[in-house]
Amino acid sequence: MAKHRVVLCADDYGLSPGVSRGIRELLELERLSATSCMTIYPEFEADGPLLQPHFGKADIGLHFTVTANQPVRSVMRDAYLGRLDVASIAAELELQLASFVSVMGRQPDYIDGHQHVHLLPGIREAVTLAAHRIGAYVRSIREPVGLAMSLRPSPVEAAFLSWSARPLQALALNHGLSTNRGFRGVRTFRETTPYRELFRRMIRGAGEGCLIMCHPGFADARLANRDCVTKPREDELGYLVGEAFPRDLAYAGLVLSRLLDRRVC
Repeated sequence: MAKHRVVLCADDYGLSPGVSRGIRELLELERLSATSCMTIYPEFEADGPLLQPHFGKADIGLHFTVTANQPVRSVMRDAYLGRLDVASIAAELELQLASFVSVMGRQPDYIDGHQHVHLLPGIREAVTLAAHRIGAYVRSIREPVGLAMSLRPSPVEAAFLSWSARPLQALALNHGLSTNRGFRGVRTFRETTPYRELFRRMIRGAGEGCLIMCHPGFADARLANRDCVTKPREDELGYLVGEAFPRDLAYAGLVLSRLLDRRVC
């Protein structure tokens, strides 16, 4: 059976030392093909360079963050009401890009947004312009809405994100930017179903060039102070490091790949 190449991306590298350590363990085991880096926390200066052995083996991107000190709902409200200070957004993006380059010694392979803020008006324009300037790709959240989506975790949230992603997709096309084709991994983090079952539902029917988002990591004190998602990260890490994961991936007819290895548009 022909295998579909997909990107498995761990978000939030740099959120805490425990999260970063868990992601590195998965990269070393070749259980991931991408990770998105948050540059705003002080630990990134030490943890970022530890990704250097994975340059060229996994896509390493910037996880643009604007919600560390304000809830995502207020950012969404201001964005859709046209009240964002777009100049400040663009300046913050340049600051985080500069921090990435300073620590990593290179530009990111792609740009996405923490809590999907790169989909929002006033932010998506800055992201696509920056990605075009540095030759990066952008993460698309577009996924066909229909019966198949209704059988996955969090179908309402996934449908809303897919709808919200249409303008970003159009901007990426207009700028000639590469994107993934298809997006999986949406969840509420309140599920009681074991993560293995959630993941198998997420990846069912995934096609060539699809990007699957995940949030593995070790929970530590700094994570607990910065984010409400703690135990689900350890659950995801436990599954992805185990032997069931590669079997489930093979059964679904999928193989991990960098998006840069194929440049899907």
